[in-house]
Amino acid sequence: MQRWIVLTVLTSALTGLTALTGAAVPAVADDPVPATTTVTLGDAKIDPRLPGRIRVQVEYLCTVAAEARSLTVSAEQKDPEDTSSVAFGSSRTEETDVICDGTPQTRQIVVQSKTTNWLPDVDAVLTATVSNLGATPPAAADAKRIKLAAATTD
Repeated sequence: MQRWIVLTVLTSALTGLTALTGAAVPAVADDPVPATTTVTLGDAKIDPRLPGRIRVQVEYLCTVAAEARSLTVSAEQKDPEDTSSVAFGSSRTEETDVICDGTPQTRQIVVQSKTTNWLPDVDAVLTATVSNLGATPPAAADAKRIKLAAATTD
C-alpha cells in the first residue's frame, strides 16, 4: 500500500513538472521577426579578359547563423551550333565569406567553365543557393535562364 501511495505521489509530481516544461512563453512585442533566407540572381557577364569566366551578381539575405552556411552559384550553357559542346561550372564561397546578419547582401561571384568558353548572347541556366542551417527555412535557391552578356573591359 505504501508503495502505491509513493508511486502515485511521484507520478503526480512528474506530471506537474512536464506540464510546466511544455508551457508556452509569452511573446514580447519587441521581439524581432526572424528574417527568412532568400537569394536572387542578377545579371551575368562574361569576363572580357578570360572568356571561360562569368561574373554573376547575387543578392541574398539570411539570419544570424550559428551553424554552417554557404553560397553556391552554378551555370550551364549549351552551344546552339554544336549540341555536344556544353560550358558548365560552379563556385562555392567559403563559410566565413557568407554574411548572415539579417541585412541584404550583394556579391559578385566568378564562375569558371570547366569545359569551354562562355558564349555571348546565348542562353545559360544559372542557379544560386544559400544554405543557412541555423535558420528557417534552412536554404533558399533561385534559378533563371538568361543570355550571357559580353562585358566591356574594366
